Amino acid sequence: MKRVRKTLLQGFVLLLLAGGLPGCGWPGDGSGAAAGPETGKPKAQPVKLVWYHHFREEGARKWLEIGTSRFSQTHPNVAFETIAADASTYASTLHNLVAVEKMPDLYMADSIFALQEFIDAGYAMDLTGLPLIEGLQDDALKGVKTADGKVWAMPFDRNGVGVFYNKAAFAEAGVARVPETWSEFLAACERLRRAGITPIAAGYKDIWTLNADIQPDVIANGVGAPSWIRDIEAGKATFAEDKGGFKGVLKRLAERFKYMGDAPFSTGWNDALKMVASGKAAMIVNGTWTVDGLRSENPDAAFGMFAFPYSEDPADARFAMKTTGGIVVNPRSPNKALALEAARSFGTPEMAEVFQTQKKGISIVPGAPISFDPAFEELDRQYLKTGRSFDYSFFYPEVINQELLAVYQNELTLFLYDPQHDVEKCIRALDEAFDRIRPRR
Repeated sequence: MKRVRKTLLQGFVLLLLAGGLPGCGWPGDGSGAAAGPETGKPKAQPVKLVWYHHFREEGARKWLEIGTSRFSQTHPNVAFETIAADASTYASTLHNLVAVEKMPDLYMADSIFALQEFIDAGYAMDLTGLPLIEGLQDDALKGVKTADGKVWAMPFDRNGVGVFYNKAAFAEAGVARVPETWSEFLAACERLRRAGITPIAAGYKDIWTLNADIQPDVIANGVGAPSWIRDIEAGKATFAEDKGGFKGVLKRLAERFKYMGDAPFSTGWNDALKMVASGKAAMIVNGTWTVDGLRSENPDAAFGMFAFPYSEDPADARFAMKTTGGIVVNPRSPNKALALEAARSFGTPEMAEVFQTQKKGISIVPGAPISFDPAFEELDRQYLKTGRSFDYSFFYPEVINQELLAVYQNELTLFLYDPQHDVEKCIRALDEAFDRIRPRR
C-alpha cells in the first residue's frame, strides 16, 4: 500500500502549484439526520456525490446528466457534482486525488489494467456478487475482472476501434466502397486528397488522440501477444524485439501521416470532429465514441465505420471490439451505499436506451437493440453479425505508467516530425528512454 501511494504522489506538488484540484471537498460531509419541522420525523441529510469522468462528447455527458437527474428525483436529498477531467491527463488527475485521499464517490475506469493500481490502493470496491452486476453475462464482465475472478467496475457498453468516415466525402471523391486492404486504404486517401478533401483528420494537439489513432493497428497486430506492452513496461522485453509488431504499426503510421493535413499537432479533437462532420475531412481513426462526437457536430450527416485494413489480406479487416472498464465505486466514500445505488441505476433498460440514443454506444444491458444509429447498424450488419470482428478485452493497447507514457508519446511525436520517419531510430529511442526510467530485467 505504501509503495502504491508513494507512486501516486508523484506530480502532486506540481498540480498544487498550478492551482489545486477540482472537487477536493469530501462529498456529503454531513452524516446525521435533522428533524423535519412539520412532522418531527428524521429528515434525510443532504448528500453530494462526486463523479469523475473523461467524456468530452456531448451525448456522453448528456447520458450522465439524465441518469444523475433521474436518481436525484427518486432521492431528493442527493445532488451530484460530475467533473470532467481532460482525457489526456485523466489518470494523473486520479493519481493526485489518491495522494490527498480525496477520491470521488464514483469514477470511470477504461480497463482493469489501468484500474489495478487503484484496486491495490483500496479505492475500488469489490462488486463481486452485488446486485448491480446481476444479469450481466460473463462476456460483459471479463474486462472488469482480475485473475481471481473478482469484479471491480460495472461495465455499461461494448465499444471498439476502427475508421469512421463521412459518406458524402467518400462519394464526392469517387470512393465507391470502404477499403479492405492497406493498398486500397492508401488509394482511397489519394483519391480524397485529389478531390480537395483532407483524407484523415488528426487531433494530435490532444495527445490522447495519437494513442487512439494507432490503436486499431496496435490491437490487430499485438492481440496475439497480449502481454507485450506490460512486459516492456516491466523491463522484461524491448521494443526492438517487436513482439507486438510495433515496427509495422510505425511504418504504416508514417505512410498515412502525409494524408493528415497540414497541422495535425495544432488541431484538437473537437476540431478534427468538425472537419469530418462538415466533410472537409473524410476519416478519423479512433473509437466508436467518435460517432457521438460527429453527431454532436452534424446530427443529420451520413457517417459509417469500417475495420482498419492493416494488411493486404481482406480477411484481416476485422473490427476490434471490447467490453472493458466501467463505473467504479469508492469503498472509502462515506456515502458508498448511495454511490452503489446510483451506479446500479445506470444499468436499467431505461438508462440503456438513454445511453444508446444519447451517447451513441452499444449498451450491454440484455436485450438492448442496435438500432439507435445508422452507423452502428452498419457495424452490426457488416461486422458483428457476419463474424468479422474480434474481442480484445484481455489486451490493453496502451502504456499505463504515466512517466513511461509521457516519453512514449514524445518519441512518437518526434517520429512523425522526422521527415525520414526512421522506424529503427524511433525504436531505439523508445528503448533508451524506457531504460532511463525503469531497469531492464
